[in-house]
Amino acid sequence: MISTRQEQRANLFPASLAINKKRLLNDLNAISRIGLGEHGSMTRLVFSIKELRSRQLLIHLMTQAGLKVHVDRIGNIFGRLNGGGPKAPAVIAGSHLDSVLHGGKFDGPVGVVGALEAVRTLKENKVGLPCPIEVACFVGEESSRFGFSTLGSSLLAGQVRMEDLANAVDAHGTKLEDVLASMGIYRDTLASLKRDPATVKAYLELHIEQGPILEAKKKKIGIVTAIAAPTRLKVIFTGQADHSGTTPMEMRKDALVAAAQLIGYIEEICREYSKMEQGRVVGTVGAMKIEPGVINAIPGKVELSVDIRSIAAKAKDRVAAMVKRRAREIAKQRGIALEILPIRAEHPVPLDESLLPVIREICEEKNIPYEIMPSGAGHDAMQMAKIARAGMIFIPSKKGISHSPLEWTAPEDICLGAQVLLETIVKVAYEKN
Repeated sequence: MISTRQEQRANLFPASLAINKKRLLNDLNAISRIGLGEHGSMTRLVFSIKELRSRQLLIHLMTQAGLKVHVDRIGNIFGRLNGGGPKAPAVIAGSHLDSVLHGGKFDGPVGVVGALEAVRTLKENKVGLPCPIEVACFVGEESSRFGFSTLGSSLLAGQVRMEDLANAVDAHGTKLEDVLASMGIYRDTLASLKRDPATVKAYLELHIEQGPILEAKKKKIGIVTAIAAPTRLKVIFTGQADHSGTTPMEMRKDALVAAAQLIGYIEEICREYSKMEQGRVVGTVGAMKIEPGVINAIPGKVELSVDIRSIAAKAKDRVAAMVKRRAREIAKQRGIALEILPIRAEHPVPLDESLLPVIREICEEKNIPYEIMPSGAGHDAMQMAKIARAGMIFIPSKKGISHSPLEWTAPEDICLGAQVLLETIVKVAYEKN
């Protein structure tokens, strides 16, 4: 027997309802022009002028679409379309606009623009929904500037403590804590940024895969089951800067050699753990500062950024502990000082099991080849999952490349992902609370 709610959905969501592909791609290209650099690279670091300009453009597009726009204290943007029950919990869909340094144009904006296009399509076709729909753009999803990821969504989910921000500093020495203070965000105001979970029915995020699986398996949609989480550390070796020509090898306290030993160990131990199907761990040293940083001086101080990730919490924590222990051993053996500063340690997040069959049903109805898979990269969905049901839709990345000017997702895949997101929004909106 077909329920009244299913009949309503069938009447209000005709099979012919489709996103405007040209408009979607035009908007994506417009955002991509902000922060465009050499060789097609994209740089919109959080709280930079270029990132602020991209958010201003989004606000303009939301206003143009007739959405009610709200910007919270940190800069998270929400464009709201009220449904038949404006006080009902909202279905939220979105992602982020900030980028890594010299990144690509699809990571983040695809999810924001895709959600905007889905909501515009519903509004233009006068599709009545029983609850509000919100397009979200979160601030600071990328960790490229401060080493602190999913900032805006973490604050929204109440997952940030002021002490978590203490070691978050950018390359110019600017503290994230000071940036937030300039926006009126202090220890006693953090809680005010948290969203009441009762106001959110579900969170959905469309995103490029940033990996090679969908392309390799010739699948068009990825349905995400869980999101890996990082443990991030700042490791500082302090030895003695000396003349490179006059200091004998046996008398050196070379901080860079110590750092090199640790980098090699991280690769070695993570390769071992990559063989474990249930406890796969990846480790990266993505940034390094060397002092004094000249060719004729022994490095006296080296600062490393260490990123360790897994969807298996125990395996990740075990590797992180091994890396710390090895760093201490190296420092002791070489007679140099060591400081290990925690930046952030998160837990892997399973996504909502009830949303998986909703997305799968849409793919099967439309004969779209799909893959059920975890995400090795972090996303705002991992924070939103702590206050609401959360689901993610992946679309293929060419050769699995991301965080690079070579990042590419075919226009037809972007449009297909936005269409699946649109239909998922409608199905979730009509679910009984």
